[in-house]
Amino acid sequence: MKRIPLIALITALTVLSGLTAAETDYTQPDALRTLLESEDGNYLFLDVRTGPEYEAGHIPGAKLIPHYELPSALPEGTGKDDLIILYCRSGNRSGQAARALKAAGFSNVQDFGGIYRWPFELE
Repeated sequence: MKRIPLIALITALTVLSGLTAAETDYTQPDALRTLLESEDGNYLFLDVRTGPEYEAGHIPGAKLIPHYELPSALPEGTGKDDLIILYCRSGNRSGQAARALKAAGFSNVQDFGGIYRWPFELE
């Protein structure tokens, strides 16, 4: 029986999964927490609620930009292919923000949905 080299197996699994490291699904709490705890700063994590909602408690590492200010309020230098992850209270405003960003040409937008899905501590 012929053995398949490990690198060939890993490559095949990566191709079959359809996901690369840059395309990981951060809409799941565990995956998002892993990203937020990593040293990888190549993403923009946005709370798109209002200021008072943000101050009442937010996911650690989130930057506040209300949904109605997007995409014009994005930090200067944000690229069209940069990973942008959004959340709000229930998922409605983050969905609106995701659609607005995609309509503006941003291609790597992920909508986490509502903060209620975050089972970990808030700031």
